[in-house]
Amino acid sequence: MKNGKRDILIIMGRYLPGYKDGGPVRSIKNLVDFLGEEYNFMILTCDRDHGDSVPYPNIKINDWNQVGNARVYYVPPKGFTFKIIKMLAKQADLVYICGCFSDYAINTLLLKKVGLIDRPVVVASMGLFSPMEFKLKYKKKKLFTTIFNITGLFRNIYWSATSEMEIQEISQQVKTNDNFFIAEDLPRKVEDIPIVKNKEEEQLKVVWISRIAPKKNLKGAIQILQRVKSEIKFTIYGPVHVKEYWAECQDELNKLPSNITWDYAGNVESEKVVETLKQHHVFLFPTLGENYGHVIQEAVSAGCPCILSDQTPWQDLENYGVGNIFAVDDMNGFVDKIEDYAQLSDSDFARKSNDVLRYAIKTSNFKVKSTGYRQIFGSEEIK
Repeated sequence: MKNGKRDILIIMGRYLPGYKDGGPVRSIKNLVDFLGEEYNFMILTCDRDHGDSVPYPNIKINDWNQVGNARVYYVPPKGFTFKIIKMLAKQADLVYICGCFSDYAINTLLLKKVGLIDRPVVVASMGLFSPMEFKLKYKKKKLFTTIFNITGLFRNIYWSATSEMEIQEISQQVKTNDNFFIAEDLPRKVEDIPIVKNKEEEQLKVVWISRIAPKKNLKGAIQILQRVKSEIKFTIYGPVHVKEYWAECQDELNKLPSNITWDYAGNVESEKVVETLKQHHVFLFPTLGENYGHVIQEAVSAGCPCILSDQTPWQDLENYGVGNIFAVDDMNGFVDKIEDYAQLSDSDFARKSNDVLRYAIKTSNFKVKSTGYRQIFGSEEIK
């Protein structure tokens, strides 16, 4: 503990300036932004972004770097050694691991198991146990959890979950002692500045942004648009994580009717996401599963009504009139709602867009005020 503030070591696969891993990076960035004045955050992470062969420029490797409100210790791939983890854990009051299947997580759990880490260890499940997510690489994950349960690697640790539902999902796969904390992901800070978006009737700018991988269901979004009759400009953003899936999406894009124009605009740096989304009207995201969905929060912060699947925690959008929720296979529901938005006049859409922004500000302030992270990081009773 320094300056009266507890020292929190966060161990994760990638952090800033990386952005290709999406949600996990944004989750921790938001956490540091909001609580960095209350805790001393130290982050152990890889020195390069997903798929990159070279380190980030202008960083010190195997040493501390000041990044925003956190000190960041970058290591090369396979650099999450027992020695490094043990050394940094000794400097912390609590160790917080993002996920449990990666090398850094397994090494940390092993050190805790044999008593070489005497600090409390908290594992953030990061949505890895949701039914849709767990099915991806199911055999590997099931083998890991079975071995972890048998060897007791999950004993004497705590879990950070975003909801009661996620606790149930973890408990289906892991032997626990009901040692859970609930801490919803914190949102990005929202600017309270009116948003102006010009719109013509029967025209709509639809945006999709995420990692291009099966779970995010870009192909489903394209198939929805294949049935839309209004004039649509469809823009896709995000890194290609699964090349074979992107090829399937391109095949579907080539089937779009002439009233739908589309563009793949590549990657967007994390800090530019909201400004990028402000250029579009509606966010279409029939995802197959989200633990939180930072991109949804970013979309509402940009004044974009959201048309989502029912596989996200954002279930109250319809109650506030700022979005719509449909079952993944409810093709007609998605199509009809896009047609409805396309018919809105410029003035009607402007009112809708600023209602969305007001919702983003309200929910952001509430989540920060009531966050469960203070219970995790501030407790001196857990061991």
